[in-house]
Amino acid sequence: LMRLSKEDYREAIGVLKRYNYNRLNIINKGEEILGVGAQNLDGMPRAPYNISDTVFNQYIQLQEDKELQKSLQEVKIVNQAILLVNKDSKYIFEELYIKSNSKWQIIDSGMSERTYERRKNELVYTIHKEIKKWRKNGGIFQK
Repeated sequence: LMRLSKEDYREAIGVLKRYNYNRLNIINKGEEILGVGAQNLDGMPRAPYNISDTVFNQYIQLQEDKELQKSLQEVKIVNQAILLVNKDSKYIFEELYIKSNSKWQIIDSGMSERTYERRKNELVYTIHKEIKKWRKNGGIFQK
């Protein structure tokens, strides 16, 4: 397993740590922009096939919201990485970054410290590789 530079390691950990925040941000921003549950202000029924100006404007807003786009991208990176790692790494992700349990709680649940360190590093490395892929494809992650 390759060793990452401090910067790359920190960046990958940041993406993992922001996962819950990013998911909430996506939900909240989406509701805010789409006005979920909001009535048509003029009260007029809309033809279902007619994309109204409002919908188009909302679409533009979603596209232009940089923070939202970054959240979407980071969530996709994590989701993709999680598909690529083994079940120990998935378990560490769930416990550490979703449920905010500690390293020791994970080790107490029956994983050796060596396995923990190795699998966590694999998780971080896989995130790093996904970030690099996004960068190469012109994603938001610009150094």
